[in-house]
Amino acid sequence: MRTLSDTLLSAQKKADRLPYIEAKVYDYEGGIKRFSWARLYEGSEADNHHGIAFDGQGSMHRIRAAADNKLYRQKITDPGEASDYSQWTQVATDCAGPCAIVACGAKVYIFYKTTGSVLRKYYSHDYGQSWDDAQLASYSDVLSLVACWWGTGDIVVCFALKFNELNGIVLDTSDQTTSQHIKEFHGAATHIFMDTCGIGATFNASTPAIQIVLAAREFDNPYNHYDLFRTRFSNTYNFLALESFLMSPDGEDTTYEYPDCHLPSGAQDYETSQIVAVEKFTGISAYTRPLICHTVKGTYWSDTTFTEPRPFLKSCHSEQSEESQYGLTLQSTAGYWWLERPDGVWRAPRPTESPLDLTMDIVSLTQHCHPERSEGSLVLELDNSKGQFASPGQGNLASLKKRSEVVLKPGYKTTAGNETSEAGTYWIDSWAYRSATLQGRATGRSTFVLVCLDGRGLVDCWSARYQMRWNKDDVNPRSVWQILYQLLARVGIKLTNTPPKPQSSAINNFYPDFAVNPGTSGDTAVKRLLSFAPDMLVFRGQEAFTKDPLADESSCYSYGTDHAILSGEYTEAITVSRARAIGRDISDNRILEEALNWSLLQLAIDILEQDYDPNLQTAARAQERADAILREASLRATRGNLVVPTNVGQELLDIVEVTDERCGISEKNYRVHAIQTDYDRRKGIYTQRLALCAP
Repeated sequence: MRTLSDTLLSAQKKADRLPYIEAKVYDYEGGIKRFSWARLYEGSEADNHHGIAFDGQGSMHRIRAAADNKLYRQKITDPGEASDYSQWTQVATDCAGPCAIVACGAKVYIFYKTTGSVLRKYYSHDYGQSWDDAQLASYSDVLSLVACWWGTGDIVVCFALKFNELNGIVLDTSDQTTSQHIKEFHGAATHIFMDTCGIGATFNASTPAIQIVLAAREFDNPYNHYDLFRTRFSNTYNFLALESFLMSPDGEDTTYEYPDCHLPSGAQDYETSQIVAVEKFTGISAYTRPLICHTVKGTYWSDTTFTEPRPFLKSCHSEQSEESQYGLTLQSTAGYWWLERPDGVWRAPRPTESPLDLTMDIVSLTQHCHPERSEGSLVLELDNSKGQFASPGQGNLASLKKRSEVVLKPGYKTTAGNETSEAGTYWIDSWAYRSATLQGRATGRSTFVLVCLDGRGLVDCWSARYQMRWNKDDVNPRSVWQILYQLLARVGIKLTNTPPKPQSSAINNFYPDFAVNPGTSGDTAVKRLLSFAPDMLVFRGQEAFTKDPLADESSCYSYGTDHAILSGEYTEAITVSRARAIGRDISDNRILEEALNWSLLQLAIDILEQDYDPNLQTAARAQERADAILREASLRATRGNLVVPTNVGQELLDIVEVTDERCGISEKNYRVHAIQTDYDRRKGIYTQRLALCAP
């Protein structure tokens, strides 16, 4: 149960309760501000390697490689809508393509590969007024370059990517000394690359480390594949083990190329690391299109918790495969996010807008919390008598868009003022306008209704784009909880155990060979994964947690004493009496373990439920599965229903103590299986219906 203040606890138990409900709408995606891109420049420059950086005065510096081995640069002071982005200054005539640019304060550094297959640096320490030119490193056969400043000091790192290795070239700009740090992708390496196609990097001061994303074709069994990988360059100049987060098998004519990533310096609470890349399809109706995704709020780059990459920026979608093939580069200033390629510049505001406050317009609401269903999780009916909701997405309603987030906070008027408890974040799935004629009135009723999904609803809407597989081999093993952590991240939900909840051994110590095939729905994948453990999944706003519903869990709240029961129903029903789990050990010996409900079996009630899973390779794991099956069957069986004045802190799977002398129930524990909260200010309704199951 969510923690409530003493005054709020007291208010919800009073006979003369006064409801207070707050709801606000944010133009967010999983707590992260959604972008609104505007194109500032549309030129005719040919696509090629390119880059963007901003110096300490706010000037934009861009570079692009061009035909005839030329390299150009550009400086735009105070870039904006009226700026001229078409003027370029030639830098070199021996650029073989790969190039990168980075800036910090007065320093601007350009790196490029020469036609002689060495790396050079072209740099300025006075905001681009004067320039020097020198060799950076003798390192041949480079396919892609990216550069990243280490904080605000003197160190800049140029990452040079070959087809089978990555070199982090650390340059001290105070004395121009360098050191090289190589990560190999061949021979005995865990990941063996056949080719690479682009790299991006950004500095994260909180780690501190440089976050890296790269595109490569990997040699693998049973098939090779094209991937986007993440890694990290630490403050000891070591690379984190690679992990793939987007993959396409050989033969499907789809590749992922030229990624970039960026985290603003001084990122706000509603900002996180963003990743862009190119998806290229070369089959019938070929296309290239940019993709975007981001790190889930509150998670870490090393967790590989990225949202599902999705198409964006329609103006960059091309049905000609040779266009936009070098991708987009991403940067930020204090006021904007920026995207660019040689023939285009885009920006999106960084500061967030004020949320839309719906509180005073709420006429009624229905909130459903269920461990397995998500339909109509929140329905908000709003007063539209003045036509105030006529133009969603515009003016004062700018935040009111499809999939905008609604933060719901039910509460009461207390002696301390209006107090609430955050009941979760919901996502707008649809809206409707309703009208009705009221008897005896010249004007009718007009309302605006929002139908919203919870986190489970987002999972239901997701499906796998490609095969995702964990624990195929012993490299980077993931437990059931860790797999679920990454799965929920695809829809922007953070799996957490803060504050700690009871967890089973299986969810943290079982490492199944688990695959999610293309087209598999999120609901199917999550349910199959959770079948490996007795733990249940609860969504709480932008987060979720798992909980092992232990039979000896203590009660957290009481009904029927201080908190009234308006109506109650208490049921005893027959459930599964025997559960069987079957597996095979590593020697292919059959394993069979059972869990038995003797109180039912002694009454000659034999209802069997069984499961076969080749992942069950020990008797202990098989017994855990059998126990989980029997326990889940008990929890599925409804044991009662209560209608009570709304408890604004009640959560799914809480244990509550019930006393209802009218039915002979005294201090009996039940588990909350589902919650329906109803509010209607016209009818004076503010109640909850609690579906109860066995503790």
